[in-house]
Amino acid sequence: MYKTEAIVTKVENFKEYHLSVSVYSSEHGQKSLVVFGGKSKKKSTNYVKGGFNNIEFDSNNVCLSSTSINSFKWFLFSKYELKAIDYFCFLINKLLFLADQNSNVINYYLLLMSKMNDRSNYLSELLLLELEILKTSGYQPDFNQSVLEKIFNSNNISNLRTNEDIYEYLKNNKDHQSVFFDFMSRIVNRVLINLNINLPFSRNEVAKKN
Repeated sequence: MYKTEAIVTKVENFKEYHLSVSVYSSEHGQKSLVVFGGKSKKKSTNYVKGGFNNIEFDSNNVCLSSTSINSFKWFLFSKYELKAIDYFCFLINKLLFLADQNSNVINYYLLLMSKMNDRSNYLSELLLLELEILKTSGYQPDFNQSVLEKIFNSNNISNLRTNEDIYEYLKNNKDHQSVFFDFMSRIVNRVLINLNINLPFSRNEVAKKN
């Protein structure tokens, strides 16, 4: 038996009474699990796309139990916030497969969700998570000083050496967030096109910038 803390990234019907769920954890990477009897009212509430759960599964990839770790305010989320959750579940399913305990995808996902729970502006956290997913999947953009100066039209950004530095730079400046959001649209679209992956909705639906 295996136990892990994971994001539930996909929930689908499997045969008449069961569910097929995809989960992502730093410890095990992406796993596709079968939940026997998962469509019952008692079990189905434990498998919500975007949830962060304690998952138990066996060597046959049968999910034995799932319990929610964090309480997210699903019914208060706006259409943009719900679409952002869909977006990251999609990216994780398409780009992240292997275990990587050095990755901060889980931590930054929870940071994003905490901002949504607090009804706060979450654009900088969204961008940080997006960058971390690209980094973990091997598609990290080359943010040298010249590139960053062009993005932000500034010569005073020599200290932005990591994704976390960029996040701190963006955090309290909505104009910079908007500029970087548009730049990241081009980066993500290029990655997905090169991998023949079609995003089923516009990335602009994941945040209300103004």
